[in-house]
Amino acid sequence: MASKRKILKYTGIGLLVLVVLILILLPTLIKNYAINNSKELLGRQIDIGKLKFNYFTSTATVYDFKMFEANDTDVFTSFDTLIVNTVPYKYLANIKALDRFYLQGLTVNVIKNGEAYNFDDLVAFQTAADSTAEDSEPEEVFKYILEDLALKDGAFNYYDAQIEDTIEIRDFDLAIPVIIWDQEHDSNADITFQMGDYGSISSSSDVHPGTGDFTSTIQVEGLQLKPFTKYAAEYAEINSLEGTVNSEIILTGNINTPLKTLVSGDVNVLQPLMKDLNNETFLSSESIFCVLEEINYSSDSYRIGELSFEQPYLKFELDSVSNNLFRIFKLDEEASGDTSTEGAATTDTTAVATAEASDSTSMYYAIQNLRVNQGKLDYTDNLTGEPFDYALSQIEIDADSIYSDSEWINIASTMLLNERGKLKAEIGYNPMDLNHASIDIAIEEFVLSDLNIYSSYYTGHSILNGDMFYFSDTKITAGQLESENNLLIKNVSVENIKGGLFAIPLKLAVWLLKDKNGDIELDIPVRGDMDDPEVDTWALIGATLKKKIFDTTDNPILPLARFIDADPDDLKGFAVQYPDTTLTDDNKRQLDIILDLESQKEGLSVEINFVGVDSLQSLMVQSYLSERFLSESKKDSIEDREAFEKFVFQEVGSDSLGLEKSLSQVSANQGLDVVAEEYINTMISKVDSYLMSKQPATGIVVQKAKVSDKDNVEAAPGFKMQYNLKDKDEEAAPEPAPSEDP
Repeated sequence: MASKRKILKYTGIGLLVLVVLILILLPTLIKNYAINNSKELLGRQIDIGKLKFNYFTSTATVYDFKMFEANDTDVFTSFDTLIVNTVPYKYLANIKALDRFYLQGLTVNVIKNGEAYNFDDLVAFQTAADSTAEDSEPEEVFKYILEDLALKDGAFNYYDAQIEDTIEIRDFDLAIPVIIWDQEHDSNADITFQMGDYGSISSSSDVHPGTGDFTSTIQVEGLQLKPFTKYAAEYAEINSLEGTVNSEIILTGNINTPLKTLVSGDVNVLQPLMKDLNNETFLSSESIFCVLEEINYSSDSYRIGELSFEQPYLKFELDSVSNNLFRIFKLDEEASGDTSTEGAATTDTTAVATAEASDSTSMYYAIQNLRVNQGKLDYTDNLTGEPFDYALSQIEIDADSIYSDSEWINIASTMLLNERGKLKAEIGYNPMDLNHASIDIAIEEFVLSDLNIYSSYYTGHSILNGDMFYFSDTKITAGQLESENNLLIKNVSVENIKGGLFAIPLKLAVWLLKDKNGDIELDIPVRGDMDDPEVDTWALIGATLKKKIFDTTDNPILPLARFIDADPDDLKGFAVQYPDTTLTDDNKRQLDIILDLESQKEGLSVEINFVGVDSLQSLMVQSYLSERFLSESKKDSIEDREAFEKFVFQEVGSDSLGLEKSLSQVSANQGLDVVAEEYINTMISKVDSYLMSKQPATGIVVQKAKVSDKDNVEAAPGFKMQYNLKDKDEEAAPEPAPSEDP
């Protein structure tokens, strides 16, 4: 019996020692097995520094874990310490339970090369392993209790091989107190990490495991944008991206429907700046602040509380092909890429337009307050072949209650034009129907010489100086444009430099339009149908102004009459009554007005031309023949036209010429053309003498009209006035419009 007891004793001791030895060696055996068979188990080679298991507390600890890249040399992921505490007795109730999961020093290295990632083979391995047939039996409810989940000092390195840039995420911490499959309360998860040396991001989330509802608050502090320059350069041709982001974003939604997540919070970007490939700043601001009330992407609803820009700056360069912004953001490439073929262009445009209208009406937007403070815009264009630079500064924009469903929205703005001119604008519109709008603009002290490049290119004139004041009241009602424009130009002077795309007599128009104070004031009404695709609003305004200029130069009498507050008819001319050679009091009054105009209108050249030569000769012939007819026929009048015509034909010796030509023949035969010339010279002398007697220094020229002047045929005998600039060599006036018969 004693020997049996000894055998049992030593056997028990041996078994105990064996069990203890197995338990001691088991972690090492598991570690070695996992290392040696890692490629079959995980798809990659791994290495484990040490594996421990505390059988009394059910705690497994892993030290110095590494998973290598596919080349078995470079490290893909690693961690310093992993501690897992299990609760074995709960497994008896089919509940997977951990009362601690602690991961220290996790490092993950992600490499992207084109469309490929360095973990693609792992994804493929796991996908193949999970491709087994699914069990048709219903799955049991997965029960779990996870407590004290923590990740400390994590690091994630993202390297893009194409742009040779790395983004580092350091000090990544994650803490989740508890997650239970059937808990009634939300689970909390806190995450913090550093973006290298360029800022920090933290989040706090509450998730209900049962319903999937969650709320997450994400805070970004001091995030620098410069490290993201190379990534932004894939989408924009830029050389630099700068700025600092601070924000707090709140996400509310359900993990089962992520697209319905609501976004709110605020974003503050300090000193954002972008430079083009020439290393010139084209977009910047001292700060941009935005309060997001609620962004609901699934409902296409965007509500913003405040959107403000402090000292924003934009550089805009325009040419005949495109502009710098389109080129930088590659919008030209998108437009050319979207160009469809002839066949595709036959798509039902009505359906497309209807769809676009539907989309625009379904989207809701709201901005409680929009503000721009001390903005600046540098504008450059090369449309004339010469750079035109213009600066808009001190831009202020203020608007409240911008809602897409409002009946009316008002936006007010002020700015400085090229460091001097001032612009004030108030714009109103119906967001639901853009065919209803109003634009009220006031421009003061606009320096006209700033537009020299345009005026030289289009009109062949250089603006030496002058200030413009422009007031415009424009209303668009049901697509019908009604614009009342008042233009006041002070102290303007222009110089003809020849050339110009359009032959516009600008200098003559400026001279004619000036009032006694040297100012030009124009009222330019503009009307048009905005729904007509062939109507270009700016072209309409330009055409109206151009017509105003030509109307002025074609008929200078009207502006000259306004200049001295005279009746335009008094500046046109006056008739003479043959054979009377005396100037009437009314004739003298008209000549006095013209002398007054000459003295007041600097640079005025006046010609007083005797016209109606043919009419004068016709009157003289009829007077001569009438006297002879009455004398020879012994009649008191020439009411008998037939007898008078017969008399005329007898004088000529033929009836084949007709009455008019016969009268001309009589004039030549009787020498009446010489008499007419003497009469004309007498009247010219009378007018010239009167002018000299009133103003000896007058430069008014009194003369017989040129033979080519058609008023010699059409007009009654008299004097017609013609007005022009004295310096004809610099800018010739257009042919004056025929005046009415004096």
